[in-house]
Amino acid sequence: LGLVQQHDQSFEAIHVSAAWGKVAKMPGAGQRGEEGVVLQLLQVLTRAKMHEMGAREVANVAHSVASLKVSGRMGVDDELAGELQARATATAGEFEPQDVSMLMLALAKMGIRPDAGLVEAMQARATTTAGDFKPQEV
Repeated sequence: LGLVQQHDQSFEAIHVSAAWGKVAKMPGAGQRGEEGVVLQLLQVLTRAKMHEMGAREVANVAHSVASLKVSGRMGVDDELAGELQARATATAGEFEPQDVSMLMLALAKMGIRPDAGLVEAMQARATTTAGDFKPQEV
């Protein structure tokens, strides 16, 4: 958590995505105190780096936010979720099968109905990459 606070200015999109993953795996993340501050900082960083995020980063952030929401450690920021959907739609051509699965499952876990543009983009990408899906990704 301290690393996020100390080095946030030098974070690139991949670092933001990785930080979300680490925080989501930490027990008690999102509780009061330092963790709450870090989650707020990560939301700010995510918005600042959204334009740099590729498919994998978007899917990983969505997955981590969903994990934090399901465990009751963080509420879902509808604005952030909307920005993730928009970026996923814009980068849909980069999505690998695992990314498609992770994103759509994450939105479902967050209780968010994906917008029509995202559904169409992910359906097209899933159709294009259908032969590459592994059983656990379906």
